[in-house]
Amino acid sequence: MKYEILLFDADNTVLDFDSSEEQALARAFRDVGLKFTPNALKVYRKNNISQWQLFEKGLLTKSQVLINRFILTFEDLHLPSDKLDSVATLYEEYLKLGFFVVPYAEEVLGQLQRNCRLYIVSNGVAEIQNSRMKGSGLEKYFLSRFVSETIGYPKPQIEYFNYCFEHIDSFDRTKTLIIGDSLTSDIQGGVNAGIDTCWFNPAHAPNNSTLTPTYEIDDLRQVLQLVR
Repeated sequence: MKYEILLFDADNTVLDFDSSEEQALARAFRDVGLKFTPNALKVYRKNNISQWQLFEKGLLTKSQVLINRFILTFEDLHLPSDKLDSVATLYEEYLKLGFFVVPYAEEVLGQLQRNCRLYIVSNGVAEIQNSRMKGSGLEKYFLSRFVSETIGYPKPQIEYFNYCFEHIDSFDRTKTLIIGDSLTSDIQGGVNAGIDTCWFNPAHAPNNSTLTPTYEIDDLRQVLQLVR
C-alpha cells in the first residue's frame, strides 16, 4: 500500500456539514421566532468561514469564533440582539443531531479500514463532533479522533500535527496522507507537517491559493486508488 495512515477531516469530507448546518440554523431561527431565509444562511456561512479562518491563524479562540459568527450575522441581517444567545445555543444543540454523511463515505471507509489505519483530524467542537460521528455510524471506522479543542492547537499549525503524530503508533510520514476539503486547514496543514495531501473538492471550487495539493479529487471513491 502506498499509504497506510489516513488522516480524514470530518466536516464536508466524511460528514455532510452543509446539510447539518442548514438544518440546525433553520430550527434555531424558527424556535425563537425569526424568519429563516436563503440569505440568512448565506450571510451566516460567510461570517462563519471568516471566523474559522482567523482561528486557524491563531488570531481567535474557538469560543470567540462560536459567538462572533452570530454577532456579525445578527448585525448584517439587522436582527434583534436579545435573541442572539438563544440562537447560538440552540444551533449547537441541533448541530449535534446532524448525522448526514458525504456520498460513498461509509463504503469507502469500510474498504480502506481493511488495509489502512484511519484517524479523524478536526478543528470542530469536540462534543458536537463526537455526537455526529456516533450518530452517523462512522465512528467505528476510525482508531482515534484528534480534535483541536482538546489538543490546544488548530489545524494547520505544526503543533497540532506534531501532537497527532506522537499519538499514532509506528508513525511513518512517508506512508501518511491527509484528506480534507479545506485548503487553508487541511492542505496547508499537510504541507506544514511534511505529508502528502488530498484536496476533496466535489464542487470544483477554484484554487486561488498558492498551495498545490498532492492530489485533488471530487469523489471519495477516488481515495481507494490513491492509497494503492
